[in-house]
Amino acid sequence: MRTRRGLLGLLVMVCAAVVTALGAPPQEPATEPPTNEPEITASKADADNELATKAIREQVDVFTKAYNTPDVEALTRLFTDDALVVDSNGDTIRGKAAIAEMYSTAFQDAPDVKLTANLEGVHLITPDVIRVEGQSRLCTGTEDASDFHRFSALLVNKNGQWRIAELRDYTMPAEDVSTYDRLKELEWLVGDWVDEDAENKVTNSIFWAENQSFLVRTYTAELQGQKPSSGTMFIGWDPQTGQIKSWVFDSEGRHSEGLWTRAAENEWLIKARGVLRDGRLTSATQIVTPVNKDAMKIRSIDRIIGGQVVPDIPEILMVRRPPLPTTNAISKSSPAPTDEK
Repeated sequence: MRTRRGLLGLLVMVCAAVVTALGAPPQEPATEPPTNEPEITASKADADNELATKAIREQVDVFTKAYNTPDVEALTRLFTDDALVVDSNGDTIRGKAAIAEMYSTAFQDAPDVKLTANLEGVHLITPDVIRVEGQSRLCTGTEDASDFHRFSALLVNKNGQWRIAELRDYTMPAEDVSTYDRLKELEWLVGDWVDEDAENKVTNSIFWAENQSFLVRTYTAELQGQKPSSGTMFIGWDPQTGQIKSWVFDSEGRHSEGLWTRAAENEWLIKARGVLRDGRLTSATQIVTPVNKDAMKIRSIDRIIGGQVVPDIPEILMVRRPPLPTTNAISKSSPAPTDEK
């Protein structure tokens, strides 16, 4: 049911944007076409496709918010009376009334569902028929993983209004979902972060590994009364657990791994387990809370070292460090390089 709901919501955005882009169907020309008719026809089709695609992409954010409200009446209004929906299991629903009932049930079952979309193609088949294809991602703020699907839909022009006539959903194979798609909800972490006072300083640098396969975090910690330390964390997608997972290695020979869960829209929980250099086992729950795009709060609770409960680490505030000013590689006062020996 959630799969159907996500795809139908996406097509709401598509349908409304197409209405904006194309308006009423074009009229047949009253005069004879020019001699270079094939070239002009192709150019006109390309222009119509480009206009529709541009309008859809501009409207996608607006209609995503409308879908997340949600509004059953607004969604079902964009289907034809005899519209057909086929989900990834092959089950079908026909007719606007049945579609409205499906939406109502789905929203009751999962009121906090969130939808994002990646449009891959908008094709004008005839002046009155459009095919839309793409990918959708459906998740809730408290779920560990997201549902990824492909969709295909036919939109028809009815009395100057574009309506969804057919919608088909296909489960996307795991290998077709990129690692970046799995991790991009953590992309806000990328950058340099610091927590500093008169006695302590912790710095973090977070960046994408090659091909956006992992997020990499390097850090240094200079804490009062302790030896300075540093380490590296890799954050990636673990297909065995179906969760985001992290691995940490530090300069003291300690290592750990953690499973990430999105506990709320603005809160991540990391269940971490590790081992110290002397062999003692450790565990803790780390809570990461984005405050805004330039600040996040971090705290560590339920800490156990070698079978003994140890105090929690109080909440700290990490702030984004602005990028350092760039300088020219060659000073303006230096002579320009020459080819002279």
